[in-house]
This record gives sequence, structure tokens and C-alpha cells, in this order.
Amino acid sequence: MVLSSIKPDRENAAYPPTLWPRSITLGNYQDLFRVSDFSSYLQNSTFLATATTALTLLLATLAAYAMTRFSFRLLRGLGELSLLAYMVPPILLLVPIARIVTGLHLANSLPALVIVYTANLLPFGLWILRSYFEGVPIELEQAAMVDGCTRFGAFHRVVVPQAVPGIISTGIFTFNAAWSEYLFASTLLNGGDKMTLSPGLALLMDQTGVYSWGMLMAAATLVTLPVIALFVVAQKQLVNSWGEGALKG
Repeated sequence: MVLSSIKPDRENAAYPPTLWPRSITLGNYQDLFRVSDFSSYLQNSTFLATATTALTLLLATLAAYAMTRFSFRLLRGLGELSLLAYMVPPILLLVPIARIVTGLHLANSLPALVIVYTANLLPFGLWILRSYFEGVPIELEQAAMVDGCTRFGAFHRVVVPQAVPGIISTGIFTFNAAWSEYLFASTLLNGGDKMTLSPGLALLMDQTGVYSWGMLMAAATLVTLPVIALFVVAQKQLVNSWGEGALKG
């Protein structure tokens, strides 16, 4: 993909095909931003993925903590129910969600799509974080509260740092899912200025008839790079968090 993105079109279409480019060009990247709204797609996907990840982590962290620390009948089966909700195929939810969004006059709205993404990804985050919070001894919180911390203070200063690996893992999954989502974005967004990367690239293929494979590969490369960069950075944080937890233990 990367090698094809820096080949001229004539070399990408040549037969027999070549693996290594005979000549390198960045014209495919320049044409991508010149003939399409790729920069707008990139900004919209960045907003959607970032907002969805932040909102999902906030809600999942608080809900998972409540499920593991408070004893209510409703909370007991909420974990299993959340996993069941996550197992429902998105295609089955598309029509009712589209009707709800349209009925609320929120079609072609990025904030509405953030809510839809959060609702779809929250069950998974809740399931993952619940297992991490269950592994944090409650005696640590009790000791913190004896020393003067409030319930929220103990949660913020004691529990959350112990669950950092789970929070990072959930954040990576959520960001990647929102960044590359196609089904809801292609259905609920119909304006060029609101389009995200996945439906935007599909639209680019329809408009150009894939006359330039180099330009398409350049777009695919730019879509992939942020996820790889996020994983590399988060991987270091995961290793550091596990190491700190081992030392503290």
C-alpha cells in the first residue's frame, strides 16, 4: 500500500507489476488533497473518533466502577446484558437508529453520530473495565477513605491508576472502531462537509472510477498512520503501567 502510494500511475498500471518503485513521487498525496475533500474527511473522523473515545471511556469507567462496588439488583445483570447488547449485529440496529435520528431531526450531524457510536461501543468498554475494577482490592479504597479521601477521591487517586492498562486498551479499541466505521456514517451522513474517512474513500472511488490507484493507496496510507501511531504510543504506556503495578505489588 505504501509503495504503491509513491509510484506514478503508469508504474502502478504496468505489467508485469513491480514491488519496488522505479521512480518515487509524492504527486499522489498532492492530488488527493487537490481533487477531493480528504482534508474535511480527516477532520471529521478525528473529531468523531476523539469525542467517541473520550465519552465512552468516561461513561464506561464510572459505570464499571459502580457495578463492582455497589450492590443493586439492576447492576448484577447489567454486565451480562451489556455483553449481549454488544453481540447484536450493527446491521440489525441500522434501521431503528436511523429512524430515531431522523425523527429527532439530527440527521447529517456529527454530534448525533458521536452518540450513536458511544451507544454501540459502550457495552464492550463496560465489559472490559469491569474485570479490571474487580481486580483492584477494595481495601485500598477503604484505606484511602480512612486517610480522609472521599469516595470519588479514592476512585480517582487509587482505583483509576490501577486500571490504566484496561482504560488504554479500551481507548485503543474504541478509537479504532470509530475511526474506521462505515455503516452508520454512510447512512446518517449525506453532506460532503460532514463525510468521514471510510464513506469518503468509497465516494472517492465512485467519483474517480479508481483511475488513480496511487491516489487511493495514498489515502489508505494516511488513514492507517494515525491508528498505528496511537498504538505505538499506547503500547509504551501499557508496558509502563504494568511495570508500575508490578513494582507497587
